[in-house]
Amino acid sequence: MIRKKMLIDEREKKYLIDKKLDRFGNDLGLVDLKEKKEGVVLKSHKGHEFYLVEPTIYDIVKKMKRTVTTLLPKDIGLIITYLGVREGETVVEAGTGSGALTIYLANAVGKTGKVITYEKRPEFAKVARKNLEIVGLVRKNQKIIGLDEEDEDENLEEEDGLYNVIQKIGDVTKGIEEKDVDAIVLDMPDPWNVVPHAKKALNKARGRIATYVPYIEQAKKTVEALKEHGFFDIHTYECLVREIEISEKGVRPSTRMVGHTGYITIARVKPEDEE
Repeated sequence: MIRKKMLIDEREKKYLIDKKLDRFGNDLGLVDLKEKKEGVVLKSHKGHEFYLVEPTIYDIVKKMKRTVTTLLPKDIGLIITYLGVREGETVVEAGTGSGALTIYLANAVGKTGKVITYEKRPEFAKVARKNLEIVGLVRKNQKIIGLDEEDEDENLEEEDGLYNVIQKIGDVTKGIEEKDVDAIVLDMPDPWNVVPHAKKALNKARGRIATYVPYIEQAKKTVEALKEHGFFDIHTYECLVREIEISEKGVRPSTRMVGHTGYITIARVKPEDEE
């Protein structure tokens, strides 16, 4: 359950607002939102149109508070697709950052799955918790394992949500506590230091790993570590995206494009030898 609603004005400018907000205003005028449900066209006191709609996960991620640069949709989509994340799986992620990738992973594994996400920096984990609360993936004030903070009552009587994310403070280069994990996703500068721990944590029948790094030297070092520890079916990708502009004049590629952001490596853990 997403705890936000979205207004889009006639210029297609988007505003992510609290569901309980009764009034909204900008330079196009004031809009009455009291008892208005998503899916209607509203008019401001100046006569301008606003569209009240439900925001998508993409809308939430694009406007949520950030502590670090988040992965872009092009990279997140590639990771989830090539890794084959599906309903009911258990995924371990590191690091959480602002929670953008966490949000997409949690929606991919659904109500019957879970995402355990590690973050070394407590201040980042707290910001991520707020973002995860907005989309119903953690409960309000849900405990972050390993974080010392004043106890606050966890709200157990909230609207429906997936509530399938567990946050932890920890350094996965020193070990992964979970066992029989379906997939591991690493968005960190030195994923090669996690590879031995990932091998132990992954289910040997279906375990997969994905890593994201900005530099090719990091990708090379990661692949070398994966090979050293018996991973196979190893592939590294770079995703570039260019929007196409369509108008009455004609169709052409945009002069701007989303170029290099990082290198994504996908691999499978080696099954155990038959005795």
